[in-house]
Amino acid sequence: MEKNIRDMKFSRRGEALIGQEMFHLLDRAKKLESEGKQVCHLELGEPKRYPPGRVINRTIISLLNCEVGYTSSSGLPRLRQKLAAYFSENFNNQIKFENIVISPANMLISQILDIICETKDKVALFTPAFPTYIVSCEYIGVTIHQVPLSIDNGFQLTKDSIDKAFSAKPKIIFVNSGNNPTGAVYDEELLKYIVEQAVKCDCWVLSDETYSMLDYNKEYFSLTNLNYEKLIVISSFSKIFCVPGYRIGYAIADPRVVKKIALSSSTLYSCLPVFTQEGILEGIPIIKEFTNDRKKYYKKLSNECLKILEKSDYLVCVKPESAFYLFIDIRKLKVDDKIFCSRILEEYGTAVTPGTSFGYKGFIRASICGEIKEVKKGLRQIVLFANSLGKENLRNRNL
Repeated sequence: MEKNIRDMKFSRRGEALIGQEMFHLLDRAKKLESEGKQVCHLELGEPKRYPPGRVINRTIISLLNCEVGYTSSSGLPRLRQKLAAYFSENFNNQIKFENIVISPANMLISQILDIICETKDKVALFTPAFPTYIVSCEYIGVTIHQVPLSIDNGFQLTKDSIDKAFSAKPKIIFVNSGNNPTGAVYDEELLKYIVEQAVKCDCWVLSDETYSMLDYNKEYFSLTNLNYEKLIVISSFSKIFCVPGYRIGYAIADPRVVKKIALSSSTLYSCLPVFTQEGILEGIPIIKEFTNDRKKYYKKLSNECLKILEKSDYLVCVKPESAFYLFIDIRKLKVDDKIFCSRILEEYGTAVTPGTSFGYKGFIRASICGEIKEVKKGLRQIVLFANSLGKENLRNRNL
């Protein structure tokens, strides 16, 4: 019997939901794997290195103690206190318990936009940019003012690019030092300039520092060092402790902002699990020790990976200064980056993310935080596919 299928009309916000391209690619890759095909996963920033043992052990102990009830929507109080002490000790600022709120970093982006912006407002961001910035803005309904950075200077900020961002008179400006996807670490002078301009324009600043503690070719400067009531710093433990499934992030902000975020969390998901927060709490004392080890690892690995990419004349990649991504220029191939990603997945069993998702066409992002053999195999497949496309283009030109 044929079913009567009616058109289903969603709200404007519902229609604006597109999600993250990396997870669409993951679903496609998993489907191919279920059909028996091997896939190299370079699409997601999912560290495969083992997390700190004490984090895992404390999580298990918490579960064995049946700590599975509710806690504060602001986050586990002891975790907030420990984080405040850590930042006060390691940065040039006195961070208090009231300045910290615990929430998944990815969700914090939407939460902050939701509590600060009206649909008539503008949001300024520098591209390439983390996809959630773009899709969250589209969902909330604000106008996005994108300021493209250039590969010619390693995707670094300049005073000119900052001035262009403020020329739109945004309600809030996003900055991501320890950048995803480029790995760029921005100059202290320019980060301070952003805050100076924000003060003059009465503009909010959201500083996403998720990868800042994984800097290895240039030392990062945290905006946590600065005082401005409309400055919000967000970060996550997913990458530095290799626990993306824990979904534990945090914001450092004025207590009035912290209260609003906590109310948002209370409304959306009540609270985060106690046992994951207990695990993260146990890891705070070894942040420096663990991240120093990770930095050495990613510095060495990124250099090895760049050497693989150098085997193609059609690929260009700037040396990252932090994190575990390679943002690869494929423009010489004269192919749409989405088509490139689709074809390399189907034909070469390698999943990478198109630059279009980051607001930057003609590039792809490869994550190098998986198993080393899989990462290097995937990069060699990128080289093979790029060389194959390049030769195909030459043949077509000669016809």
